[in-house]
Amino acid sequence: MIDRIVVSRWILICALGVASCDGVGDGARMSAKPAESPVDTGAEQARTGLLARDLAFGNTVAERGLAEAYRLFLAEDAVQLPDGDWPLRGRDAIYEQILAATQGSEDSNFALSWKPEAAEVSAAGDLGYTWGTYWLELVDEDGDPAVVEGNYVNVWRKSAGGVWEVIVDISNQIAVDYGATAINDSNAPVANPDIE
Repeated sequence: MIDRIVVSRWILICALGVASCDGVGDGARMSAKPAESPVDTGAEQARTGLLARDLAFGNTVAERGLAEAYRLFLAEDAVQLPDGDWPLRGRDAIYEQILAATQGSEDSNFALSWKPEAAEVSAAGDLGYTWGTYWLELVDEDGDPAVVEGNYVNVWRKSAGGVWEVIVDISNQIAVDYGATAINDSNAPVANPDIE
């Protein structure tokens, strides 16, 4: 019995040594190289497809206007979390807000564009997000051209028809002067006078 255990251990050690031998140097060394995982082409295709959808969203803004692009690419139950403002709920409310904000703006006075940097898609392939940088070109109060730059995240969900739709649209303006921003809302948090 003892001989069989010793022989079994010796065979196991030899088998492990041969399996993990890297063949480098003055003799074979044991190495703890992790097995390389195969590239998941399905996941890569899903990410590429979602990035393409985000780019199509941006191209539609240029071709058909901001409000119409949002109307076409947002899910009915979408939520928008705009920088410096309260959430908007529902595609129709978001569309109406954008339409009201851009009415009277000539295309030459107002333009939004963005560049997605990356995308991730869930293992199920029905939920994902894209993020990147946006540029808002406009004319300021003095009539001078201005560019507002920021970051964005769009959370996407596949519709019943298999089309990616934005369910959450988040923007974050770069270089906001928070010291100059005043909150004038009765529901806004207030400093506790008892805390010094």
